[in-house]
Amino acid sequence: MAAKVGSRQFPGVTCHNKKDGRKEAADVALRTLIAEGQYSAATPTSSVDIAPENMTHFDKVAALTHQTFNSLIASIPENLAGRKVIAGLVMQRGVDDVGVVISIGTGNRCITGDKLSLEGNTVNDSHAEIITRRGFMRFLYQQLLTYDPNTPHDLFEKGNSGKLRVKAGITFHLYISTAPCGDGALFSPRDAASNSGVLAGVENREHSPTFTSNVQGLLRTKMEGGEGTIPVDTKEVTMQTWDGVVRGERLRTMSCTDKICRWNVLGLQGALLSHFVEPVYLDSLTLGFLYDHGHLSRAVCCRLARDPPPLETVLPSGFHLNHPWLGRVTACQPLRETQKTKAFSINWTLGDPKPEVLDGTLGHCHTVVEKQLFSRLAKRSLYDNFKQVAQHFGRPDLLHARTYHQNKMAVADFQAAKIAMIKKFQQLGCGWVKKPVEEEMFS
Repeated sequence: MAAKVGSRQFPGVTCHNKKDGRKEAADVALRTLIAEGQYSAATPTSSVDIAPENMTHFDKVAALTHQTFNSLIASIPENLAGRKVIAGLVMQRGVDDVGVVISIGTGNRCITGDKLSLEGNTVNDSHAEIITRRGFMRFLYQQLLTYDPNTPHDLFEKGNSGKLRVKAGITFHLYISTAPCGDGALFSPRDAASNSGVLAGVENREHSPTFTSNVQGLLRTKMEGGEGTIPVDTKEVTMQTWDGVVRGERLRTMSCTDKICRWNVLGLQGALLSHFVEPVYLDSLTLGFLYDHGHLSRAVCCRLARDPPPLETVLPSGFHLNHPWLGRVTACQPLRETQKTKAFSINWTLGDPKPEVLDGTLGHCHTVVEKQLFSRLAKRSLYDNFKQVAQHFGRPDLLHARTYHQNKMAVADFQAAKIAMIKKFQQLGCGWVKKPVEEEMFS
């Protein structure tokens, strides 16, 4: 089936039924026209237009993300029609700065256990916000390679700890088109709609978490190869084993909500970058759909502040429990989409000439679109970035480490903060699930 505009016929598509065929043929035609500059893509953040003077901070972050995303997908030849989860990270320099999108991610899939790699070549989790954060790590590596202690830098300055820190006034803002999977999405859309008259979090940064059920606040893991999450059924730390997973045990990946909560303790930069930079925290989190302030605030940070002692009392210097500004776009999208998402995942980092397309169920590049098999977001690729930065900063100790895992464990303050966070979850009756350590033993 192919779309025809006037006398011009566009490339054909093959689908299981006429309805899907019409949609995908129209998508191919539209993106072809956008790529040729014959059509300007609209960039709404929602189904209702908002006057610029009435746009909130959250509207602006969402609009900037969608605008950047729409311009990027025009360059992708493969048909990507269908419902998508989109995430973006915006950097602002001061409160009056419009901001710039530095990382974009889409997707809603994880790999199955048989796709795990001993060489760090597989992207395990291709959910949009996880992909966006990995793109942000690439951005930090790129920035570190331009750092010169004798010259003022655009992003970094020397911190009191001896590591670099992000300059004062520079902030990072995460947008996700829907609630992150896990504890942050465990509520009825009807409940969220009932408080739509008051956009909690828009006027101030205070958090009012909801704790009304025993199932709220639990850690959850993603369904292997599909959508949805299930609760972790133990309060003990669970280390999955390589031989168990390859023999057929279900691969368990922590939910996006749990990972965002982790970022609000340990920072967005992760372990390896912590050799060079102090923790980098989110300033705000914007949702496009399925927003409930009480549930989101509980899930992404406040559950770790529920019982004494305060987490801050056991965290190393420089780390804290971060409570980002929470809100949603002013005009909500339709309540429910029944169309299933596709396995494709797109990533792009500021400076990339084009986006990269992954198959989220395989953890590799979608080879119909990409020439290479392994993603620039895979562990090995990011570890190569890490080695370049270690060379740039004159750190032979990091270059001589035997494995990726050894360099992660060598960041004493980060690992101490991670242990404190996991113990706090255990105190609350929740056990963190870890991937097999063998997947980090490459060099």
